[in-house]
Amino acid sequence: MRLLYLLFGLFVLAGASYADYRGLSLLRPTEIKNVPKSIRDNPGAYRSLYRGSSRSFGGK
Repeated sequence: MRLLYLLFGLFVLAGASYADYRGLSLLRPTEIKNVPKSIRDNPGAYRSLYRGSSRSFGGK
């Protein structure tokens, strides 16, 4: 019985790996519309270019 569980587990793992490799899914992918093409088109986004600046961005 232990061998049967091992073979079944390997079969499930191989099937999941193959599906992941091929991009197969049971659900439709989520599609996001109106995504800004650059960081400049989205003023509310986190901008990593502020990180290395010597200027202080804190409060008073």
